[in-house]
Amino acid sequence: MAGLQQLRKRLKSIRATGQLAEAMRTAATIKYSRVSKVREEFTPYASGSADMLSLLGRFGICREADRISPKNCLVLFGSNRGLCGGFNAELFRFMDRVLAAEDETPHIISCSRKASAYLREHSLAYEEFILSDVPDYEETHALCEHLKKLYTTGAVNRVRLIYQNYRNMLSQEPTDRQILPDPESHKTANPDGILYLPSPAAIGARLALTCLNNEVFAAALDNASGAQAATLMAMRSACDSATESAAKLETTINRRRQADVTASVIEIASGNLQQGE
Repeated sequence: MAGLQQLRKRLKSIRATGQLAEAMRTAATIKYSRVSKVREEFTPYASGSADMLSLLGRFGICREADRISPKNCLVLFGSNRGLCGGFNAELFRFMDRVLAAEDETPHIISCSRKASAYLREHSLAYEEFILSDVPDYEETHALCEHLKKLYTTGAVNRVRLIYQNYRNMLSQEPTDRQILPDPESHKTANPDGILYLPSPAAIGARLALTCLNNEVFAAALDNASGAQAATLMAMRSACDSATESAAKLETTINRRRQADVTASVIEIASGNLQQGE
């Protein structure tokens, strides 16, 4: 049975862990609020640009190469840090299934530190475009320039995003979303007789990359929202567990101390009685 000194050391350790979890919970709450605000403001804009690209149809991003590689490009998201419950584990199990279904070894791009660690663990070649915990539009712009080049030069056949689609604080859904070629690109442009000046092709050339960036940025925001929500919930649970464990240990220490005092009193009383005899 542990002595009082050992119990006090354990209590000190539990309290320190609880303070660390509380600090991480606070940081995750701030980041979640920031990402949620950007996501809420950006979603209508992203939806509008996607509709616009759909209207442009085949005048979106076009290939410039005659020869096209059969391999796909998979852009894998995830979180930069751990301590976010099963957020990364669930996404990477989904990635395992995606990889198993590929006929050719895909061209993989990692967008997070945990994704890079997963790919190294599986000995898979990859490129890195690490995004911050709260993604910035300019960050995804550089990634989209690279994705466009891979696609237009025929280095890859399709470009797909593998990320956690945010539903709510408690739920995210692993998602495989194709962004190139645009699933709507087979449609004929201007089905409603809209007047484009100077032409659909000219407008498409100007807007296609912006619309592509909007789709990637929207996915990055979804993934980041899920990551911060998962971290927040995990740290909240850790704080509650630390508080509960500390309370139980304090009760044990108080009972042990009371028992030691009682034993000492009994010992002194017994000694006095023996002296009196």
